[in-house]
This record gives sequence, C-alpha cells and structure tokens, in this order.
Amino acid sequence: MFVRVALCFFILILRLELGHARNNYEIIMNNLKCRAVKPSAITEMTCILHRKRIPIVAGRFILNETFHQFDIHSEFDLFKKDNTRMNVAELKMDGCKYLSSMYENNILGKLFRRFRKATNLPSGCPILKGKLYEIRNYTFRSDEYPPNVPQAKWQVRTRLLRREEVFVEILLEGELVYNT
Repeated sequence: MFVRVALCFFILILRLELGHARNNYEIIMNNLKCRAVKPSAITEMTCILHRKRIPIVAGRFILNETFHQFDIHSEFDLFKKDNTRMNVAELKMDGCKYLSSMYENNILGKLFRRFRKATNLPSGCPILKGKLYEIRNYTFRSDEYPPNVPQAKWQVRTRLLRREEVFVEILLEGELVYNT
C-alpha cells in the first residue's frame, strides 16, 4: 500500500513539474535591422527593437505593388567562443506557403498562435499594395522554445526575394544565456 501511495505521489509531482516547466535560459536580442533593398517596391518599412531582454519587436511595411509570390531565404549562424561563425541552417522556402503554414497546426503552433495575435499579415498571398501590415510588440518567450539548447550567440539573416531579386533584408542578432 505504501509503495502504491508513494508511486502516485511521485507521478503527481512529476506531472506538476513537467506541466509548469520553464526553460532556465533567457533570449536576448542585441540587434534588429530591416532594409528595403529595392525601395521602389516598398513605400514604408520599419523595424523596432523595444526591449533586448525578453525581447519585444515591432515592424511595419507598405508595398507599392501587390505580391502574388515571393521567396524567403534565411541563414542561421552560431558564433563560437573565438567569434568564428558556424552556419547551422540555411532555409529556402516559398513565402506564400510559409504564411499559410502559420495558420495550420504544426510543431511551432504555440509560437505561431501568439504571433498571429500580434500581426495582421495575411494567411497567404497576395500581399496587397498600399495596405499597412504590422507586427505589433511581439514578445519572444523562452518557454516556447526547446529546453536544453546550448548557450550561444546567434545571428539570423533573412532575405525576401521576388523573381530572384532581393527586395528586403532582415538581420536579427542575439544570444541565449542561462540563468545561474
């Protein structure tokens, strides 16, 4: 009987711990830049980093023409202790399909559900000419990312292309720091 009670208590404690698990690290964003490479395609483009620790970002843009198709090219790099760059991932994807995937149930569902609340981006193409699109005060939360990731400095460089021509560049630089 004691073993059964002890086992039930252990399972209850384990469920409580797993149910409220938070990552023991913070995401710090040191830099956010966006640039219209082809200004004739974009009327307005702004990116703002409101807070570095538990980062809050905002952005807005207005297009000069309707986009029925675009591509996203992203490179994710980590920096070693000697400050050399190590490329971790290079992604090339259809931007319209990426927008629609934010509205599906996927592995990043929790993150995308919160992101959708902070933006008025469409759920696919077209992206309309003359409409103001915004990301309003999106907060990066460490509990939405995998546990046990290594402490590191990182950089994400993203280019948005249309017909193989770059029209926007976005740069995110930050670090992941464990709370000790």
